[in-house]
Amino acid sequence: MPLKESYVIWNNKGGVGKTTLTFHIATEYAKQHQTENGATVNVLVIDLCPQANASMALLSSPEVYGSAHLSTLYRNGKTISHYLKKSTQRGPTIKVNEFITRVSEYNRQVPANLFLLCGDMKLELVGRHLEHSRRGYDAPDDSPWLNNTCSVRSFIEGSKDLVDGVSESDEEWVVFIDTNPAFSVYTEIALAAARKLIIPINSDDFSVEAVRAMLDLVYGIHPQQGQEKQDQYFEAYRNYMFSSKAESYNLRLPQIHLLVNNRVTVYHTRAATAFSAMGEENFKVLYEAYTQHQAEKQCFSPPKGKIDDEKAFKEHYSVDLRDFHSIAIVSLHTGCPLSCLGGIQGKAKISEKVMVHIDKNLLSAYTATLEKLVQKL
Repeated sequence: MPLKESYVIWNNKGGVGKTTLTFHIATEYAKQHQTENGATVNVLVIDLCPQANASMALLSSPEVYGSAHLSTLYRNGKTISHYLKKSTQRGPTIKVNEFITRVSEYNRQVPANLFLLCGDMKLELVGRHLEHSRRGYDAPDDSPWLNNTCSVRSFIEGSKDLVDGVSESDEEWVVFIDTNPAFSVYTEIALAAARKLIIPINSDDFSVEAVRAMLDLVYGIHPQQGQEKQDQYFEAYRNYMFSSKAESYNLRLPQIHLLVNNRVTVYHTRAATAFSAMGEENFKVLYEAYTQHQAEKQCFSPPKGKIDDEKAFKEHYSVDLRDFHSIAIVSLHTGCPLSCLGGIQGKAKISEKVMVHIDKNLLSAYTATLEKLVQKL
């Protein structure tokens, strides 16, 4: 497919809002970029999280929760596990339209240019198979590790087959990939697929350590260890890490494009002091990586202007996203993008017994924040 850009949303820390962020970014991006320079812009969400929550949110509607539609797509073979299983089999070329779903066919609240490679709960099982397959011996023109790791990248960059009803001559595709926090084989597949990395964080000590771990796991950037025998022993394991394998195969890695300080608590239009302070620690870790390793590893997307200090780095590579509180729950549960929630008067129905109040002033502030984020992509 004619690819305009691809993003993977990942942090190896749980609970930072990867799935929620994927839902909001994808739906808002699809709304803002339906056409560009005369070309249709199609947005594809690839759900590489075994919980498939992004898929369920996108497929949900006020009438039917998304899990029912997910089950239908699974029975029809239109999910990520079916694609990954088929990608390891030798046979006819895989056609994109065998697996992609136009989301508006199930959820009329989202733009018609939004598509989904649906997730499913079998991803853990398929992941075990892929991990085993990657251990095969390399041949001169065949590398099991590289082929399996690049299976989703081939899907979005190598296929020329298009979705039914979409014309090749006037289309571009933007891809967002949801992930889970574990660093499993399907996480590595997601990282290998995308050109750019969006890192959601929470403002706490655990996110700082997660950012350090991310730099090590993906790019091989790690603090210098001592020279004790024990450390040298563990250093030998680095040859098996994703960063080392990727380097040995000259695999393109996603460049860090945006650090999203997620779920920020705001008082009187300014982030609370504790959130700001801990957010700054994350920026310091990344800024150090930028100043020391960008020239060699090119692990950050090229800035549009010159970055001379940490302030300029933060302004370019980061954005604060307000905590959407209960409104985010309504949005995901009903499959309704933030920009469409304004049509709900007073309260939104979550279940037969639960109604949630929609504060229009807060919703307006949240939507403005999300629009700003999408404009930085």
